[in-house]
Amino acid sequence: MADRRISGSDNMCESTTAASTGPLIYAVPDVLITTILQHLSASDLCHVASCCRWLRDATNQDSLWLPLCQSRGWERYGTSTDLAKIASFGPSKQAADDSAAGDDIVTFQEDRIVTYENTAGLTSTCRWKGVYMRANHLEKNWATNCSYLKAFDLDVEESPRHRTAHHERSRAVVDGDLLAIQSVSKEIHVYDIRNNTLQCVIPSIETAGLFKFRDGVIVVPFQSGVACAFDASTGKLLQTIDGNWRRDAVSLLFDGELVITYVLTFNGKYSDKFRAIYVWCVKDGKLIRILTVDPTGGDCVCYNMDYRDKMVAAAFEGDCIRVWDAKSGECVHTLKCPGEKSEVQLGDNVIVGFSTKGDECVTTIWSQDTGECQKVIHVGLPVPISHFRKHMLSGYNAELINSLILLKFDPMCCNPIRSVYAHNLRGEFITQLMSDTYVEKGNGSKRLFYVNDPPPKGEGQKTQNRVIFNVTPNGLVKLFDVDSSNQIIWIDDIRMITCDNKEGILLVHHYW
Repeated sequence: MADRRISGSDNMCESTTAASTGPLIYAVPDVLITTILQHLSASDLCHVASCCRWLRDATNQDSLWLPLCQSRGWERYGTSTDLAKIASFGPSKQAADDSAAGDDIVTFQEDRIVTYENTAGLTSTCRWKGVYMRANHLEKNWATNCSYLKAFDLDVEESPRHRTAHHERSRAVVDGDLLAIQSVSKEIHVYDIRNNTLQCVIPSIETAGLFKFRDGVIVVPFQSGVACAFDASTGKLLQTIDGNWRRDAVSLLFDGELVITYVLTFNGKYSDKFRAIYVWCVKDGKLIRILTVDPTGGDCVCYNMDYRDKMVAAAFEGDCIRVWDAKSGECVHTLKCPGEKSEVQLGDNVIVGFSTKGDECVTTIWSQDTGECQKVIHVGLPVPISHFRKHMLSGYNAELINSLILLKFDPMCCNPIRSVYAHNLRGEFITQLMSDTYVEKGNGSKRLFYVNDPPPKGEGQKTQNRVIFNVTPNGLVKLFDVDSSNQIIWIDDIRMITCDNKEGILLVHHYW
């Protein structure tokens, strides 16, 4: 066992004392003050806030801090990844007799946020200023690679050689403080990464797709035609969903309450079960909705599916994207992509469609509320579609992260190392890198890429480094190199998990 704290510093905080300022500031009209404040940076707003209580109140407004969060891609730190609700790994309050602790600790010190309990009688820190302060601290930890490092042994009683084979192709998913690892043997080991304990082992059975993990429940589709829900802490079987897919491959999505399934098929064999998306309740295992894929009864092929905030979106053969309310079963939008080979992604109140048109990748963004088209971005493909044989897939897929389009390219559609081309929402090319599709990702902006460095003098071969990048609205920002001897099995906004396959040791880097 090991417990090592790597410390960083962050001096952005709220002052509970305010300097005095001259009476001339009160002669400036409020409208002018508000206009000026809208053009200031975060650090400038903090300096202004320290002048007097009146200016502190003027700068302590969500209308000022929300745009600053959005410009950096930090809005999610107050919504889907609400840092205020995520328990810090280390102590989150500064010791009364340790005045320097707040500037020399990885964990954000909650004492920096002014609450209604403060003795100075100041108004509480507004929501989005608090979000900005927490996000700023977290991102500085990533930029300087400052983290708490926890190491513990994996519970695998095998020789080092077999242990390596056991984990080198494993799949990992994190939910809260629990880590689920499914190896090639299909067993799922669940660990508590805060307390370094093995919670349970879910037995090996032939699966029909990838398992999902949310709110302490693991859902696994099996080739027998059922999906089983397990308690991740105990391994106890909670519920069985009879999907009757019988040895077919299944696409399964899960949000902790509803299970969404779509039966995949190959070799052109279709039946009624391939023409619908099924919505199940994980609590009782009952089917609650059938979402009709093709109301005309035709053989409509679903290319991909996404699920978020009780909305189901699916992209179909041709140029069609349909969006349903999962609970009511109502089809709320039928959208057309200006191209073929469509893919769909649900974002923050937006629907994003990717398609190929000629030798272009077309990204279309619609409002999730109204279905109105908000933006269409055309990006030229590095290798034209016409270069591929007709029976092959296009070799492209895309992802929108933090207002940046990542276009992934693999001519054979089977290579785990793929070229990635980054473009902004104006369609401008940013950079090209290589990615590893075996690395699982959370809902964050951190990604592992491969970077080819120029060869040393006198040598003809380039060196390939593994580098963690932050995907921001303004481009890809390099954070740090990672050790090539360890396998990265998970990365999200607050942690990175690596595995030393030879020693069977799990390393958890906590950045929050």
